[in-house]
Amino acid sequence: MTNDKKARLQAIRNLVATGGMQRQEQIVELLAGQGFACTQTMLSRDLKQLRISKVRTKDGRQFYVMPREGQFVTPPTKEEINAAKWYVQFSAPMAVIHTPPGHASLVAYDIDELRSRHILGTVAGDDTVLVVMARDASEDKVFAVLKEAVPNLKANA
Repeated sequence: MTNDKKARLQAIRNLVATGGMQRQEQIVELLAGQGFACTQTMLSRDLKQLRISKVRTKDGRQFYVMPREGQFVTPPTKEEINAAKWYVQFSAPMAVIHTPPGHASLVAYDIDELRSRHILGTVAGDDTVLVVMARDASEDKVFAVLKEAVPNLKANA
């Protein structure tokens, strides 16, 4: 049995797309037959993530169906959401770095450890780091230093 989530999600898509899926137990059994370890609870979460819903036909039967094109906006992954949170904004002689929650103190520590002459110091919150720039430091120089500590940092998002 495999626990590969991406492969399991694709198998679920394929099963639902072929039609005739009326019960979650039916899908779980078919997935097991394809070598996927899946509980009903896991399947329920997977169906929600895939935006697969159950619809009722005119004769009262219910089937799982794939979302129609454009019906739903595909939600971003956690990694995509967090990637958008790494950015810096400048307001000389300071910069403010925005991070995902809980990352700011680690980022501030890494910046301070670089001991750059362009940065006087940092102050960290939960998801924000205030960077105090040296008097003669340019935004470009400070940004280059910040990128050493935070490689995925973007400027002025």
